[in-house]
Amino acid sequence: MSSLIHIHLALAIIAASVLTGCNRPSTARNERSAALAASVEAFATKLAASDEFSGVVLLSRRGQPLVRRGYGLADRKAGRPNTPETSFMLSSVSKMFTAVTIAKLVERKQLSFDRTLGSLLPEYPSAEAREQVTVRHLLTMSSGIPDLFRVPEFWSQVATLKSPVDFWKFFATSPLQFRPGTRWSYSNSNFLLLGAIIERQTGRAFTSVVEAELFRPLGLASTRYEVGGSLKPALGYTRTPPVGTRADSARWYPAWEEPKPGDDCIPCSPMGGGYSTADDLARFADALVNTRILSREMTTLVLTGHIDADYGGRDGYGFETRLVKGVKIAGHRGSLAGSANQVEFYPDLGYVLVVLGNTDSGAEAIAVHVRTLVTSPAPS
Repeated sequence: MSSLIHIHLALAIIAASVLTGCNRPSTARNERSAALAASVEAFATKLAASDEFSGVVLLSRRGQPLVRRGYGLADRKAGRPNTPETSFMLSSVSKMFTAVTIAKLVERKQLSFDRTLGSLLPEYPSAEAREQVTVRHLLTMSSGIPDLFRVPEFWSQVATLKSPVDFWKFFATSPLQFRPGTRWSYSNSNFLLLGAIIERQTGRAFTSVVEAELFRPLGLASTRYEVGGSLKPALGYTRTPPVGTRADSARWYPAWEEPKPGDDCIPCSPMGGGYSTADDLARFADALVNTRILSREMTTLVLTGHIDADYGGRDGYGFETRLVKGVKIAGHRGSLAGSANQVEFYPDLGYVLVVLGNTDSGAEAIAVHVRTLVTSPAPS
C-alpha cells in the first residue's frame, strides 16, 4: 500500500470519527488518535520491512503515547533489537539543549541575546565577528560564521581536540560569509561558540550546566553526553562504505565502533551528540511546550521563526520551525552517517513526535507522513 493511500485512508477514518462522534467528543478524539496511530505504525512498519528505517518511533498527545515502538536492530551482529527503551546517538537534536540553556541564562539576566561575541569571548580571533555577531545570530544560524564541519582538516583532527578553543583554528580566522542577520546558513560553529559562552558566563563545564539545568530537573535519566554505566546505545549503520572498500548498495556498513567510556567528543557537545531515548526527548518537549522550563514569553520567543531557512521553514532560537496549513511545528533534526533523527512538536495541538534512527534513512519520511496527517483537512 503506497504512502498516499495510507494518508487518504487515515484521513477518511479521522473524518468519519468526527462526523459520527459529534455528540461524543471524547470518543471522537480517541478514534481520531487511533486512526492516526494506525497510519503511522503502518507507514513505519513498511519502511522497516524494506530496510529503509531502523530505530524507534514515539508519537504522543498531551503526554499520552499513541505510538511507542522499536523497529529493526540496534546491533546487527549481536541481533539486539531496537526497543522503546533503546538509547540513540542524538547528532544535532541536542542543539535544543544548548539553546534552552542559553535562554535560561537570559531569563536570569546572566546574558542577553544582543550581547556581541566580542563582549563575551574577547579573545575570539576575528575582529569582524567580535564586533558584529550577537548571541541572537548564533542561535538563528544567521551569523555568517563558516561551518567547521565543511573543513576536511577538522575531521582528520577531531579526535585530538580537547577544548572548545581548539576548534577555533578551523573557522575563527575566516571572514564572515555575509553580514550577520541578513541570511541563514547552517553552521555547527555557531553552537560550539554558544557552548563556550555558557562556560564563560557560568564558570562551569558546559555538560555540567546542561545536566543541572535540564537533565536532572526534568528526570531525563537516560540522557547523557558520555557513554557509561548501563548505557548501551544503538550502533549506527550507513550505506557509505569505508575508504578503500568497494561499495555495495545492498549492504549496511558499521558507521562507528561500539562506544566505550572516554570515546565521546565532549568538547563537541554544544553542537550535537550525546545519547537519549524517545521517552526522555518527549518528556523534554512536553516540559518546554507547557512552560515548565522557560517562562511563557521566553518559550514563545525561542519557538518563533525569525529567519527563512533551507528546510522550508524559519529558524527560531535553536529550533527549526514550520507553519504548515496554519499549524505550528517546532523541533530539530539530527543526521550523520549512521544516525537519522527527527523531533517535532505541535505546541497548539499537543502532539510530540520523536523518531530516532540508527541508519541513514527513514526519520524524515516518517516526520513528513505525520505532518501530512496532522495538518491535512479531512476529505469531504
